[in-house]
Amino acid sequence: MSKLHLLACLLLLPASFALADSKLPPLPKIGIEGHDDRTRVDSKQWPWISIGRINREIGGHCTGTLIAPNLVLTAAHCLYNSDDGRWTAPFEVHFVAGYDRGTFAAHARGKRFIHDPKYAPKTAATVAEMARDWAVIELDQDLKLKPVPISDKTETEILSTQPAGVVNAAGYSGDWPEILMRHAGCGLEGVMARQPLMIHNCDSTFGASGGPLLLISGERAEIVGLQSGVLQLKDKSERGAAVPVWNFRKSVPR
Repeated sequence: MSKLHLLACLLLLPASFALADSKLPPLPKIGIEGHDDRTRVDSKQWPWISIGRINREIGGHCTGTLIAPNLVLTAAHCLYNSDDGRWTAPFEVHFVAGYDRGTFAAHARGKRFIHDPKYAPKTAATVAEMARDWAVIELDQDLKLKPVPISDKTETEILSTQPAGVVNAAGYSGDWPEILMRHAGCGLEGVMARQPLMIHNCDSTFGASGGPLLLISGERAEIVGLQSGVLQLKDKSERGAAVPVWNFRKSVPR
């Protein structure tokens, strides 16, 4: 990805999503380039039923995916309170699986967080920290849903999938907080080798942090990346930034 010239890194941070003054112009949708290709999914069907909202009692939400009966994968920055400089207490975090406009398939509270010990939340908007922006929430109970597996594929195998590098990105975005939306058939554009950080062109904005990048083939789905934020280029165009699966799979309980 040497051709990418970064101007800024924009984390898709949790927010309360209060309505803006109607007299003001609408805020730009960071992470939505050109036509908005997101579509609604059926949250009663797998794998979507095992993707849910992560709600914080202090306000704001992100997206998470059930990867084991009692484990949820999400972005680390979703669990940190930048306002008061502390990690959210696990019991203040709720995972609501298969959420759709007030209905849901399962619910549990957080019990414990697992994350990269080197992750520095106060500098979360740097490329280096975005590459470590993963966390696992251990739940206070098992959920009776089929988890979505973490991929064991190598970088080469993922980037050379047929058609090459095509994935699905899903999340509860701030503009659609009540409905799980996905961009199907978007593309992986490569990996920034030093960090590493996965670059993609999937439409994803606030609230979708922690959402999965999925390889889907027939009835099989697997997680190959984890949405973290947006990279803004010198030409003002934007690209999604995701933590590649090989950054965290050895640290996740299996």
